[in-house]
Amino acid sequence: MPPAMDNPGQNRLRLPAHQESLPPLRDLALGWAGQAGLADDVVPRLDLVLEEMLMNVFHHAYPGELGDVELALVPRLEGDPPGQLSLTLTDWGVAFDPLAPEDQGLEADLEANLGADLDDRAPGGMGLFLLRTLAKSSYARQGNANVLTLTFGA
Repeated sequence: MPPAMDNPGQNRLRLPAHQESLPPLRDLALGWAGQAGLADDVVPRLDLVLEEMLMNVFHHAYPGELGDVELALVPRLEGDPPGQLSLTLTDWGVAFDPLAPEDQGLEADLEANLGADLDDRAPGGMGLFLLRTLAKSSYARQGNANVLTLTFGA
């Protein structure tokens, strides 16, 4: 079944919140990055943060049920610098603000994980760190939706 798109080939893509949706969502974002003229050193950051945020949605937004995730291009505004890309990631699952002040225990676990050898690191927990360090971002709960806006570049 082809992906559901509001405007085929345009500015948004809504798919089931499942790992098989990762490649088409990433491809779309990387295509937008190319169109926006995102710098070559910024594109891998976008790809990494987007993948981490999507995996969080796939694994945590809809416990025990199915749901959707939507990736949308934020229209450029007059005065936006060239080489910048903003997009939104929306899900209708459990409310979760990835930018909320961290739980002290989570923060301590993350610091311990960052300091550990690769073989000794616990899986998970890096997505929020990457979001906070590699992207300009904002979060809003709009009705029953989590809306994360990510901006990369200039």
